[in-house]
Amino acid sequence: MKGCHLLALVSASLLASMVASSSVGRAANAEPVPIPGGAHLFSPGPRSLGLMGLHVEPSSISDFQGVVALAYLSGSATDGESHRYDLAVDLHIMNGDYVAADGSAQTGTFAFI
Repeated sequence: MKGCHLLALVSASLLASMVASSSVGRAANAEPVPIPGGAHLFSPGPRSLGLMGLHVEPSSISDFQGVVALAYLSGSATDGESHRYDLAVDLHIMNGDYVAADGSAQTGTFAFI
């Protein structure tokens, strides 16, 4: 299980650096527009795993054309006093073209961890 945690940590670090580098030089008004209905992140996947089904929009950006990667991690951890904690992580990574809030065409990488 330690290998899985290390992989998740390394992946999160790489994603953070990708997101930081892709936002360099982007104007504040070039931010993506969320899908109407708020900042809700949909969770596509098998209903048998407690997810929302296979026909759910994986992106949370309106007017987005690109690649979306999803990962669902779960496990448990024990602290120094033997208290057990359950862990569930939902990762969304999006890379592609989108129409920004100012109407301009942009390209970017985004991650929700």
